[in-house]
Amino acid sequence: MLSQTAINLLTSGPVCRLMQPLRGQVVPVFLLHRFADEARGILGHSQAHLEAALTYLNNNGYTVVSVRQVVESVISGESLPPRAVAFSLDDGFYDQAKTALPVFESYQAPVTLFLATDMQDQRYWSWDYKLEYLFKHTSLEYLELDLGEGTREMAFADPGDRRTLVRKLRNVHKRLPNHGAEAAVASFAERLEVDLPAEAPDEYQPITWEQARSLESSYIEFGPHTQRHPILAQISDTQAQKEITGSWKALQANIANPVPIFCYPSGREGIDFGEREQEIVKQAGLIGALSADPGYVHLTQAKNNLYALKRFSFPNDMAHFKQYCSWLEYAKERMSRG
Repeated sequence: MLSQTAINLLTSGPVCRLMQPLRGQVVPVFLLHRFADEARGILGHSQAHLEAALTYLNNNGYTVVSVRQVVESVISGESLPPRAVAFSLDDGFYDQAKTALPVFESYQAPVTLFLATDMQDQRYWSWDYKLEYLFKHTSLEYLELDLGEGTREMAFADPGDRRTLVRKLRNVHKRLPNHGAEAAVASFAERLEVDLPAEAPDEYQPITWEQARSLESSYIEFGPHTQRHPILAQISDTQAQKEITGSWKALQANIANPVPIFCYPSGREGIDFGEREQEIVKQAGLIGALSADPGYVHLTQAKNNLYALKRFSFPNDMAHFKQYCSWLEYAKERMSRG
């Protein structure tokens, strides 16, 4: 990892003017999730950091383009601005609509929010968020758990330890069939002595269809992200078909101009989705799909899988954001490939 000082030097104006043509071959698409709301107990990106990132792009010759523009450019071969950057948001929570979308709109910066549509239709919330809720609301401070290395007592009184444990448990249960993960969450609810609400509670409140329609604009678009946010590789052919096509149909029924690009939950190619899911997405008439594997979208179709396009997680520090936006990270990637 480069130090922040080194990144700031290598992404300075003079160096970028010299090296930026290298980055003209690729576009970084950033992935964002929750936005911090202390009153509702939500941890996530800060509004101030997002504003700082968009200000940096404006002041340094970058152009924010939509995910739709990126995919259409790859398909058509038409060029994008040489310093193009794109943004996406996953899931469809109220905090994203309340905090992030107005910022993108005010900067006239396109963004695509991918909706797990049963959140809008039924106020559904998926097992991975239920797991997080249980550990946030239990009065217990330790539990005997097996994370693949034998059963031992795990303490989680410290908030940082609790977040780390939830992340590990999510990764373990993502490898189970979806019904197995749901059953495990029900068992955790009993062991942690927490009642699970049937509908998403306030801290997991989804954006409504009415809100989505009111927010849709030249800069804010919505795309499909399944119905119930399962790990697609862990469900049957019929269920996978229903999740992918159902979410797209829900967008078409409720949004004026939905983005015909899919977004895989969790999104690790070969783990969370594979060839089966990509074929379903194609057959549904969608023109592309996004993974959550880190990397750039190449502006040459031959160098991409249109149905497993890569994204970078949005960094929480400006130095690494500059690294991904500039020529620097792409140069590192090329060097690592030899």
